[in-house]
Amino acid sequence: MLWSEPLPFSVYIDESGDAGIRRVRAESQPGASPYFVLGASVFQAESEILAKEKLAKFRDDIGKRSWQHATDLGHYEKVYFARCLKNLPVRFFSVISNKATLGDYKSTINSDSQKFYNKCAVYLLERICDYLGRQGVSEDEIKVIFEERNHDYDRMIRYVAKVRERPIYSQSKSLSILNPSFITTRRKEEVDLLDIADFVSHAVYQCSNKSKSNYGIPEPRYFTEIVSRFASDARGNVLGVGLKCIHSLEQLELDSDIQALFAHAKAPIPPRRNQGNRRQQP
Repeated sequence: MLWSEPLPFSVYIDESGDAGIRRVRAESQPGASPYFVLGASVFQAESEILAKEKLAKFRDDIGKRSWQHATDLGHYEKVYFARCLKNLPVRFFSVISNKATLGDYKSTINSDSQKFYNKCAVYLLERICDYLGRQGVSEDEIKVIFEERNHDYDRMIRYVAKVRERPIYSQSKSLSILNPSFITTRRKEEVDLLDIADFVSHAVYQCSNKSKSNYGIPEPRYFTEIVSRFASDARGNVLGVGLKCIHSLEQLELDSDIQALFAHAKAPIPPRRNQGNRRQQP
């Protein structure tokens, strides 16, 4: 989808972990990641310019111009990148799923990773649209860019359109401000701002990631550095607004310190958007 003129809000979405659910990695067997995370960054025109400048400076500072994924960065490079992002006038969103809790849903969709991905994508878009709708954003003001990977995005867009037109759950009504025709995909090398969405998903994913390489120790540092840019409610609470746990924080079965971090995560409350001033950041 090409836009004849810039839309007020641009949403970039990327993932961490993988969407495979048929065979999930465990101590005794290889397989897909136990957790799956989607992350999003929401920009307006001015904040896109600032973000591109920050991104270019970061690349120059670390001497790496070609990296495309947070996994290409070292620990302190990630911390530095997080600090470059924490003062940007943007909003971050993320959904995280523990595949061990899929239960009957996994059987219902016949372990179809495409359907699982699409469901998570809808959860994320619902959070974003609910937040932007409360800020006064109206229909057809949002464009969404997913990083292009090995996924049937046309199928995903049709699913989003179906949920939007015939919402079963109240939270799906928020999608009324999203035109499915304004959802598209781009490769990382085409749109550098996808690197920020990638980092958002990585920051949340590392709060759950336990592997031999990290000795089973999750790393919450990146999340704590950028949490102030996550969307929040009127009390500054991030959980359930900028961060959605599928289907509850308890079901994620995280370490107790990570669970407490998510439960008490706070971010500044944004002013309500002035309908006559599109320059105001979300």
